[in-house]
Formats: sequence, C-alpha cells, structure tokens
Amino acid sequence: MYKKLIFILCVVFSLTLSLTACEPHRIDIQQGNKIDPETLAKLKIGMTRKQVIFLLGTPLLKDAFHQDRWDYIFYLKPGNQPVKQSRVTLFFKNSRLVKIDDAAYAPEMHSSSDDSSNDEINAAPPVQAPAPAPAHQH
Repeated sequence: MYKKLIFILCVVFSLTLSLTACEPHRIDIQQGNKIDPETLAKLKIGMTRKQVIFLLGTPLLKDAFHQDRWDYIFYLKPGNQPVKQSRVTLFFKNSRLVKIDDAAYAPEMHSSSDDSSNDEINAAPPVQAPAPAPAHQH
C-alpha cells in the first residue's frame, strides 16, 4: 500500500517538475501599420496628405503638437521572442510630403512569405455576371 502511494507521489512530482520547465505557447501580436517595401518605394516627396493616406493608410500616431509629422509604427511580438518594432516618419510642409525618415524601418518585418502564400486563399472569388434569362417564344 505504501509502495503504491510512494510510487504515485514520485510520478506526480516528476510530472509536475517536467511541466514547469515547459514554456506556454504565445500567439504573435501585431499592431500598427504594416508597410511592405514595394509600397514604401511608391512614396514620393511632394505627395499630398490624401495621397499618402491612400497609399499607406492612416498613421498610427499624429502628434497634436507637431501636425506636420506622421509616424507609421509597426509593432510585432512573435510568440515567446523579443518585441520587434519598425517605424517610418513622414514630414509635411504646406500639406505636401517634404521628408521621409525610414532609418528605423525594418523591411524584413513587413515582407513575409506567409502573406504572399495566402494571397490566393484570401482573395475574393471572381464575380461572374448572371447568365441571361432564356427568351420566351410564344
């Protein structure tokens, strides 16, 4: 009786010890503006604010005190790995783009093979026009 109890306690203790060493799976967390390198290359000095928004979307940060500065920030926390961050800062004068600061831009964060491989899966099916109704002959 005591041998079974000791055996069970040893098994429970060893399982508990082995499970505490395991790290739980954590999902990837993405926030902000994901700008792929091809889209960033289309950004040109002299573009209007509306053109920039059409191309890149609404910026994550618009500073009320610096209205001519827009920050496009992308934040990625991949599972149990350290946080990664990428930033593109745009400067405007008279509502025209005058400076692009991409020194903190990390293109490897924005272009992933996972996204391109899912393009066909995520694409909407083509819309087909309905067939014309057969003409009735009297």
